[in-house]
Amino acid sequence: MPPFEQSKISYDLAAVLDASSIHELYARIEPLVSETTLLTLNAAAVERLGTQAVQLFVATARALEMNGGRLAIVNTTPTFREAYADLGLTAELGARSPLNAEKDTHG
Repeated sequence: MPPFEQSKISYDLAAVLDASSIHELYARIEPLVSETTLLTLNAAAVERLGTQAVQLFVATARALEMNGGRLAIVNTTPTFREAYADLGLTAELGARSPLNAEKDTHG
């Protein structure tokens, strides 16, 4: 059996991730799940984060994990962190830190 090759993809998130943008966001992220073992979302530009987007990120993380991959979220803004906290998902966001993603992916 050939050695497992890790594939990494990075995606920059838009400033506004709310109900009006969720379909486009899903269309961009969903194909990446089957193409990568480590998907990194750069949240540096996020100014507004809706519940639907958070749900999409949680589902994306689960889908990647089912395939042996990981989701990392980097450069989170205060708004991004507050949205996760408001939903009681601070630990979930912490599990997506680059350090945890690298540790989980590499053992």
